[in-house]
Amino acid sequence: MQFIWAAILTLWVIWFVGRRREIERLAAQLSPSMLPTDDASVVALIVAGIILLSFLAAGTIMLFIWGQRQTSLIQQQRHFVSSVTHELRTPLASIHLAYETLTTRTLPESTKKQLLSMSLVDIERLIRLVNQILISSRLDRGMSMFQDDIKELSVKDSIAEILNTLTHLDKDIITRVSIDSPTGLVWRGSQNAFNIVMGNLLENAVKYSPAGSRILLTAAMTQANLLISVKDIGIGLSKRDKKKIFKMFYRSSDVTKRAIAGTGLGLFIVKTTLEQLGGQISVESPGPCEGSTFKALFPA
Repeated sequence: MQFIWAAILTLWVIWFVGRRREIERLAAQLSPSMLPTDDASVVALIVAGIILLSFLAAGTIMLFIWGQRQTSLIQQQRHFVSSVTHELRTPLASIHLAYETLTTRTLPESTKKQLLSMSLVDIERLIRLVNQILISSRLDRGMSMFQDDIKELSVKDSIAEILNTLTHLDKDIITRVSIDSPTGLVWRGSQNAFNIVMGNLLENAVKYSPAGSRILLTAAMTQANLLISVKDIGIGLSKRDKKKIFKMFYRSSDVTKRAIAGTGLGLFIVKTTLEQLGGQISVESPGPCEGSTFKALFPA
């Protein structure tokens, strides 16, 4: 659109200058009083035309950019609905099959316990998904959520508890994640916020890196603040993705092509949660297929 308007403007100037004498004769026949009498008037007329076309071009470009953003947002929301539908359907189908089996067949006690255990895992998965959606909605509306559960928590123990809740992603997650943290490291802050941030960062590291690959988590105090980095050797990020990855609903095209499950809410929740605490999140990645390192700063 910009090139088209620049071409129109250039052609209009060339045409006007080339047809100046014809325009003067026509103006003299129609209304002599309207005829420019000197070069300054002609230049002023050209400048006025250029300004008019510039405003039209700027308005068109702004509408085009706004339309592109709206289209992108609609596409992201459609992907979100599709992803959530898939995320809901899979555990619900598993629970339905398990209970149908329990009610229609006579099974050994050990098999019943196994089916109930599997159903419990699927129910917890549904609860986590619903909580993600509720939390993102509240954070997007600017609701304060982390003022009432301030406490001192052991960083290493808290991370170990979070890993135990993510075994549905990988049963070997506890051995995959190496925790480099000083003994007795304690942080005073919101337990809920800490669990939300670290749970999402660790979940992403597992989902977007090869099975069995190592994940390094480093925790340290820096100027009385807690700095935690999560490094993986997964699919990595492009420069474009690094700029947009913390936006609501955003998922990179590479993730979509690989059909990796997700809703596009996790990193938005991480960023907004840390901002409510007064902290921040950053990401480093050499490029696609070269891994990523997320750094979360928790203020004391």
